[in-house]
Order: sequence, then C-alpha cells, then structure tokens
Amino acid sequence: MDALLLRSLQGYVRDTFGPPVWQAVCRRSGLTIETFEPMLRYAPGLADRVAQGVAEVLGRPVEAVWEDMGTHLVTNPRHQGVRRLLRFGGIGFTDFLQSLEELPGRTRLALADIDLPDLSLKELAPDRFEIRCQSRVKGLVRVLVGILTAMADDYGTLSVIETDDICGDRIVVRVLDRFHNAARRFDLAVPDA
Repeated sequence: MDALLLRSLQGYVRDTFGPPVWQAVCRRSGLTIETFEPMLRYAPGLADRVAQGVAEVLGRPVEAVWEDMGTHLVTNPRHQGVRRLLRFGGIGFTDFLQSLEELPGRTRLALADIDLPDLSLKELAPDRFEIRCQSRVKGLVRVLVGILTAMADDYGTLSVIETDDICGDRIVVRVLDRFHNAARRFDLAVPDA
C-alpha cells in the first residue's frame, strides 16, 4: 500500500506542480531516490513522511495534500483505470457508496499483492452514510475523501463529505441531490484508442 501511495504522491506533485517541485519534496523529505516503483516495498511511515514534505514545500496542510491526491487519482486522464475500477461499483453515487466494502476484493483482482484497508459502510439515514477506514497510513482517510469527492462529481451528485477529526477513521457522506449535474460518460468496454 505504501508503494502505491508514494507513487501516487509522486505523480500528483509532478503532474500538478512540475518536476522541480517534486525534486524539492525529495530533498525536504531526505530521500535518496526520486522515483517510487509501485510493486516494491518501502518502509512503513514513509508515505506519511513524504506527504508532510509535500505539505511543507507547498505551504498547505497535509490533509489537503492527501485529499487533492485522491481527487487526482480519479480525475487525471492517465489514471482512467482507477476511475473505471471505481465506476464498476454502480450506476449511481449511492450504489457506488454501497459497493465500497467490495473495493479491496475488486482491487486484488487487478493487483493481487495490494493490501487495501478494510472499509465499512453504515447507512445512518436515507442519503446519509458513515464510512470507516482503518489504516496505519495517517492520510489514507483523507485520500478516500478526495476519491469520494471526485466520484460524486463523476456521478453528477451534489454531496457533503466530512471527516471526523476526533477518531480520524470516520467519513460522513450526505447526498443532497443525486441528479445535480449530468454524470460523466462511462462505458463498460474500454474505448478503442
């Protein structure tokens, strides 16, 4: 999991702010490398340390860095595989939310060695959901907030997505308007290149 987060941070910073900013992050974080390989293993806690380096270089809260990276994973055209994997969760945003508990299993179909944290969903009321995400990576809940925000937009749904800063593992999603905008086009088949 750390390797994918590190590679995603690298891609987010390089795509959004350019290679010189990424190089500054690497120096700030005390890294001896500038490229992370998604299939290698890295020291536990390194992703949190690098994210903190990104936050310091950009002058932003680390929570905002994680959320923006989560949004980048869904919205960047080079990551269409992530969006496609997520969109298989249902035809609407609430269907997608209700399929989140299946996401680790679906992801393992594509990447057998990945160790995603368990997700649990509880419907608190109609159009109000609680998601729990247990992870040793501090920022993973914020990454999930960014992903959920991007997916709500992808489905054309207006929602409020908030984290519980006390526990740090709880996200509350309130769906305000399921048909606020037109959903982005999605086909089951991969479009021809």
